[in-house]
Amino acid sequence: MVAFATSSRRVLGSRRLRLQVRWESKVVKSAKKGDSDAALLFMHKKGRDTAPQNDRQTVRSEPPPSASAAAQPARLSTPASTTVDRVVRLSESEEAQLDDMRAAQGQMREALEGVLRQFAAPIRYAFAYGSGVYKQTGYAGESKPMVDLIFGVSHPDHWHALNIAQNRAHYSFMGTLGAHAVSFVQDRAGAGVYYNPFVEVNGMVVKYGVVSMDTLGSDLLNWDTLYLAGRMHKPTLTLRRDPLMRISKQVNLTHAVRAALLMLPKNFTSEELFRRIASLSFAGDFRMRVGGENPRKVHNIVEAQMPLFKSRYSSIIEGLPNLEYIGQDLLQQNMSPQERAAMLRKMPNNFYDRLIKQGRKAGIKLPPGLGAERVNSERLVAVDSIDKIATKAVESIVAWPALTQSVKGVLSSGVSKSISYMYAKNSKYRSQA
Repeated sequence: MVAFATSSRRVLGSRRLRLQVRWESKVVKSAKKGDSDAALLFMHKKGRDTAPQNDRQTVRSEPPPSASAAAQPARLSTPASTTVDRVVRLSESEEAQLDDMRAAQGQMREALEGVLRQFAAPIRYAFAYGSGVYKQTGYAGESKPMVDLIFGVSHPDHWHALNIAQNRAHYSFMGTLGAHAVSFVQDRAGAGVYYNPFVEVNGMVVKYGVVSMDTLGSDLLNWDTLYLAGRMHKPTLTLRRDPLMRISKQVNLTHAVRAALLMLPKNFTSEELFRRIASLSFAGDFRMRVGGENPRKVHNIVEAQMPLFKSRYSSIIEGLPNLEYIGQDLLQQNMSPQERAAMLRKMPNNFYDRLIKQGRKAGIKLPPGLGAERVNSERLVAVDSIDKIATKAVESIVAWPALTQSVKGVLSSGVSKSISYMYAKNSKYRSQA
């Protein structure tokens, strides 16, 4: 018996090691494709001093934003800086709001951790998001929205097999077809997420989505679909942590700030920055055009959650050398073409490639080839319409996965639950009209 237990532990340990190596290799692979932040964060974790270099990294990459960045403020490269205060400061009312929000987070986390414990299938990483976790302006206080959850799992096929055996009622008719069919639909359609909505667990009504760790990590680093990466631009409540996912999350937030800067003028308010960031995942989403989402969604999120946004992005804002506060809630970015081009070259390859495509559609002469990245990035940021071009690039990433994920919802949720979900969404919109 002792020998069997020892052998089992060795097998499990070997499996965990293989998974860890696989995921770390993915982070490095992403870095080699041009994600300097992923490289720096990964190397920092490993205690190394160098990061992979390639043609995309023709400029010096700043260290990744961290909590310690506030203690070592970065400087703009412009000769005359008008810095008033590099540190993000909350007003007294915002401090009080943030304290209340964190207290509510603690209560919600405790309740949702109880929900997670009801699942026998292993959940490697989990977070909650949406109006069921964080209040949004315009909604009736007495209503209790469904709580949205994401479960990151190592092996979706195996996970669904265990979960169907335990919770068959959570699934639509797809559950009858078995775990292989469910996993196939999850991976081959939409954004790689399989949702089970309107499920009551431990006294709470939740909608939980299952995604592989590889798919989630790749979206955070590479912006493959921006489906989950975009949701994670906004405040989320982490329920189960993963060290490498924490690194990927920070890279994703930094990408979001840089994308927003391409769409903003030289001077802007923190609210304008956060609205731009929050709007990224809704750009190109067909639901915004057909009444499936509230058109004031972005406004409602940012207005009600401003202290959380400031807390979430403070270290990133303080760590970027081309961005600084010049007054209370007023920011300034370095508009030097060289600085903005360098920032652009640090964006995910998928975004960069689509930006090039949209730039050519706009009539900008952009030569092909990896060697042209420096000149192409400088030409793109030099045009007045870069904000519109960047917006269209984001829309082109979001549009198709958002549409196919919604269509997939009919399979994963079933017709009746899909109708109930759309009715609930529409009712929230009408209540604010």
